[in-house]
Amino acid sequence: MTATAAKRRELFWQLVRYGVNGCIVTGTYTAVFVLIDSMTHASPQICNAFGYLVAVMLGYFLHSRVTFKGHGERGRAAQIRFFAASFPSVVLNAGWTWLLISRLQLPHWTVQVPIWCITPILLFALNRWWVFREA
Repeated sequence: MTATAAKRRELFWQLVRYGVNGCIVTGTYTAVFVLIDSMTHASPQICNAFGYLVAVMLGYFLHSRVTFKGHGERGRAAQIRFFAASFPSVVLNAGWTWLLISRLQLPHWTVQVPIWCITPILLFALNRWWVFREA
């Protein structure tokens, strides 16, 4: 197998693992969002913030140990980059929340569609090529 083929194969399996772990992380985010929303009727942005905090901690654990296992560096610098890279996700999800719930007055569940379908795709590249970059 050529080096290029090996790298493509590695990338393919990282995408598969990212998809599986991303579903776990996003599912956890959704569960926290829905739980707080339904039990407290707090602002959707508060629900988003709590969901983010839980998801980002779980996300670092899963992505550093499973998704990008054997790829790139670990350590304090990677942790800082991971949490910095997660910031666009909370901003993006806050934007979806504002647009769909506050501005368009759609049901609260509708915010989950872009959170599940768009946000994770944008973050894969940040994680692979910046957070867990090869030295």
